Amino acid sequence: MKNNIKNFGKTIKNDVYKWELVYWWILRGLMIFALIYTIVVGHGPMGDYKGSNPWQQVAANLVGMFAYEIIQIFFPEKSLFRNLSPRFQNITALGFFLGSFGGAFMNLYYSLPMYDKILHALGTAEAVYIGYELVCAIQMKLKKTCPFQIAVLCAMGIGFVFATGWELFEFCYDQFAGGDAQHWNVINALEEAGGDFRNIFLMFPIKDEETFMSRFPLMDTMADTVMNFIGGVAMYIILRIKPYRHSGENDINAFIEKENAAEETDTKEA
Repeated sequence: MKNNIKNFGKTIKNDVYKWELVYWWILRGLMIFALIYTIVVGHGPMGDYKGSNPWQQVAANLVGMFAYEIIQIFFPEKSLFRNLSPRFQNITALGFFLGSFGGAFMNLYYSLPMYDKILHALGTAEAVYIGYELVCAIQMKLKKTCPFQIAVLCAMGIGFVFATGWELFEFCYDQFAGGDAQHWNVINALEEAGGDFRNIFLMFPIKDEETFMSRFPLMDTMADTVMNFIGGVAMYIILRIKPYRHSGENDINAFIEKENAAEETDTKEA
């Protein structure tokens, strides 16, 4: 770890663009403000409602916004994750910010129509993006080339595993910890939202009250699944059109081939 700390400044200087550092610290600064506010006041600026985020949640998301730095300092040099490009943090930092600062701290989950569903689409798009970065990191570690079509397809699969894993977490949290992440109890969900939230969460229309009460949990989970699908496929198409780690100056296949060729030359000369 000493070598990691010693080389950390050089890594940041060489691998991270200045605008990325500015962007990261703007989001982090706002999260630090949210953390201090929540600790001092006890809840977000929108009031003390049942769904108010605890300071621990803000703190955990704030730590997540330092993922690249944590990997560079604490992970061993041969770790797969050390091969991740700092570009991944441009997306993950935004995801933590929108979920914690926007959704929980500013109460947008219960005040802005479809905010939760939009975040599901963005979250799965983010997961596919991270999946692509992970596939590229595996290539770099193993020094194996891979057609971008396969890399992007694998990324989509990884993204959908993450999205499904989140839904499984919500189910387990509700089933074993007494939570209401899937809004299986409409009365509790209404109390948490502080009012009628059918226009906030519902994508599919439910006309009569009896159907609303009985089918809302299913509609909420299925709406999440639909938005996960939309976000994941959209990012797959974007990466399929522009596989930025497999083209131009950032073509890792060309880099790997060059390194492998150099190693073969060194071996023959030895």
